[in-house]
Amino acid sequence: MTVKLTNIIKMSNQIADNIGLHLDSDQAVDKVVNHIQLFWAKSMKHDLITYYQNDGNLLNEISQQATIRLVEIERENAK
Repeated sequence: MTVKLTNIIKMSNQIADNIGLHLDSDQAVDKVVNHIQLFWAKSMKHDLITYYQNDGNLLNEISQQATIRLVEIERENAK
């Protein structure tokens, strides 16, 4: 695993932990997805999605759900 990927995983989990602190899971997932869409480079999103699809075990639950939602959004946008 590269240092870049390790940092992406760490950032995703930290965002999920911080944003989701006082929210229910669905609200936290929505806010994490929004944050990633607004502030992450396309290459970072791609690396996160690829990691999730190939393994994903280091992502916390909110990060995993947010990544699933990002995949769904990308599929919709590709149509």
